[in-house]
Amino acid sequence: MLSAAGRPNIVVGSPPEFKGEPDIWAPEELLVGSLNTCMMLTFLTLAQAQGLTPKASSRTSRGSVLQQVNAQSSGKRFELTT
Repeated sequence: MLSAAGRPNIVVGSPPEFKGEPDIWAPEELLVGSLNTCMMLTFLTLAQAQGLTPKASSRTSRGSVLQQVNAQSSGKRFELTT
């Protein structure tokens, strides 16, 4: 459970690739969403500072969790494309 004073709780868990529930937010999904939102808000702030008002904005980010099991390491690797 992700919680903070004055904010709604967010139930988090492992991604489905690691036996998690598919309808519960995984930390990796929250990371992708956070980075995407941060980049968009930065762009909008910089545009407004230059006196520009964007009429529309859209941004897509993708993340994937890859399970690695080999002689040298095991665990998961995360890849992000913005």
